[in-house]
Amino acid sequence: MSRPTSSASVYGGAGGRGAKASVSTPEGLRNLLLPERDSAPASRQSEPPSRSPAPRNSSAAPGDDKQTLRDLNDRLSNYMDTVRQLQEDNQEVQKKIDDILAKRKTPKGRDWDKIHEPLDELEKKINDLALDNAKLLLEIDSCRLSNDDFDNRQDDEIKARKELEKDLEKLNNVIDDIRTNKAQVQVELDLVKQDIELLKMEHQDRVMDLLEQIKDSEVKVEIKSSNSNLADVIKNIRVQYEMAAERNLKEMNDWYTSKFEDIKVEVAQTNQACETGKSQLKELQKERKTVEIQIQTSQTTILSLEGAVRGTKDEYKRRLDPLYRHIIKLEAELMDLRGQVEQQGEKNDRLLNVTMKLEKEINDYKELLYGCTADPESSSGFALEDGLQPGQQQPNLQKSPKEEPKAERKPGSAGVNKSTARKDPGESSKTEEVVVCSGNPKE
Repeated sequence: MSRPTSSASVYGGAGGRGAKASVSTPEGLRNLLLPERDSAPASRQSEPPSRSPAPRNSSAAPGDDKQTLRDLNDRLSNYMDTVRQLQEDNQEVQKKIDDILAKRKTPKGRDWDKIHEPLDELEKKINDLALDNAKLLLEIDSCRLSNDDFDNRQDDEIKARKELEKDLEKLNNVIDDIRTNKAQVQVELDLVKQDIELLKMEHQDRVMDLLEQIKDSEVKVEIKSSNSNLADVIKNIRVQYEMAAERNLKEMNDWYTSKFEDIKVEVAQTNQACETGKSQLKELQKERKTVEIQIQTSQTTILSLEGAVRGTKDEYKRRLDPLYRHIIKLEAELMDLRGQVEQQGEKNDRLLNVTMKLEKEINDYKELLYGCTADPESSSGFALEDGLQPGQQQPNLQKSPKEEPKAERKPGSAGVNKSTARKDPGESSKTEEVVVCSGNPKE
């Protein structure tokens, strides 16, 4: 039997006891399952073009009703399978959600002890290598300091040698000056000797002249001695001069002795002060070198410790960076998991709503089936071609005022109840057809 290609068609029977609705598309099914308040506009939108009512053929009605019941049973079995499949999917999803919640309640972390065992060994090796490196650095620093000490000593020796060389140069210059002075004195001595020789020669010449003159002249000496003792006078004068000479010599000796003693004391004091200053200078130089060595050692120790601190910071930073990245990754996974759980919850809510709607429709279909089977005579006299459009009615059909509100409230009584039903995406391409028979349900 041919059906129109419209999305929904309605066929009404006499008295509102029998009604059949056929749906050939998912849109028609959604329009069929709309709430009651939307049933009238949706039915008007899905009206097929006006056509004249087909002639009634009462002989073909029982066969069509049986075929319709078989189709309805097939559709109900398909819906039951769909509901069962949705329930199984819902159970699987609920199981996954329970597993996820159980995992969130009792999280299984990694065994960090096993992970840290090789890391601890490597850290121990690194610490040992760092200690060995520090020891080597200290030895290198001590060798460098000793080398610096030897260099300083060498510099001091070089400076002393240079000073001695300068002193030797000065002494050589003095020797040269002395030699020059000696040569000059020798020349002067030669000149003096020549002068002496000349003076001797002149003296001899004069002596010879005087002798010749003496030979030629006579000298007479007359001495008047009136009771004078010349020997005593000379002796007294000699004694006085000797005493004066001794006294002067003694004074000079005493003066020179006192001066030399004072000079010796001053020289001794000066030498002692020089020795004390030299010893203090040596001690201060030793202390300065010791302090410089300590300062250099402290500086090298500080540099090595700063390097060790920087290395430790870099090492811990290098170790913590993967952990931070892993934490960020876990947080992102947690956010994704929460979003998936929320989406899954929304999907479960939608599936639950669809399931409840399908169960409600199944119950309505069962009531309609019970109504059709309870009053077979009333439904046997109608065929699918006997349906009328919502705006048309047969003249021989009369409805009681009590049945009209029932037809508005309950689906299937000379009207169509349409509600939206969300279908699985995998079943969107399938064409479904639902035929609803309604009798006189008991309230």
